[in-house]
Amino acid sequence: MTIDVIGGSHNEAMNRRERTLLAQIEQDVLDDSKPLAGTLRKCVILGGHSNSAALRDWAQRELRGYGGVDLADLPPYRVVVAPLRIDAMLVNGIITGQQIGPGALPDFARDSITNELPLCMGIGELEAAARRIVESDTVLKLSPPGAADLVEYMNHDIGNPRQQITELYWAVAAPALIGVIDQVRTALADLMGELRATMAPDDGNLPTPEQIGQALNVAIHGNRSRVTVTSAHASGEGNATVAPSADDEPGLFGTTGRRIGAILVGLATVAGTAAALWPLFK
Repeated sequence: MTIDVIGGSHNEAMNRRERTLLAQIEQDVLDDSKPLAGTLRKCVILGGHSNSAALRDWAQRELRGYGGVDLADLPPYRVVVAPLRIDAMLVNGIITGQQIGPGALPDFARDSITNELPLCMGIGELEAAARRIVESDTVLKLSPPGAADLVEYMNHDIGNPRQQITELYWAVAAPALIGVIDQVRTALADLMGELRATMAPDDGNLPTPEQIGQALNVAIHGNRSRVTVTSAHASGEGNATVAPSADDEPGLFGTTGRRIGAILVGLATVAGTAAALWPLFK
């Protein structure tokens, strides 16, 4: 009898702590002054208690960044529009922040380097970058893949050693970064709202992996969801796991890697195909 009471008390205490965790996430999401990293760490813990690999995976990627993830698997809010710019040295001065269109790039790079920019860094780095550029009233410079080789190729095509591009980059303004951070906070709010909508009001247990999977589909993945929820039942007990679909593999920037490879091959083999950039410097 004593063992049962102790065990029951222990389970009740765990449930109370876990219910409090849900409430803490909700409170953190509603407090715009709180950094999101702590809230996302609570989501990692909630995913562990709830046996939800999908929630842990999403929260960990938001915390650590989306490096090594195929661009097709990035949440839509992680892709922003940013202008391409160049810095250059001329015979009579320098140019900084000259905006160019993708059409000014060599033809083999135009499909891979556009004004659409995936922001893959972790949420802490995003928040720090947003604060820094707001305080300094500048922009965040992010170089495209293979930018140094591409600049070398473009300078060779210009053919004038006294007119040289020194840097090619995306110029990301503060509103773009702040917008991504706000979208992550909104996704967390949607996630909590969907979970509360699917859980019974008097449900003292954790959300199930199925409930979390459905909430993620709505709050984060939308129609682009790659989450598959499977469950097995035996002797009246259920067990559920969340596994990626087969087309998620290998998920290590395979698409982008092939594009970068194409750029580098083009840099080494294509000659005389880029549009001259002399008009940019007049």
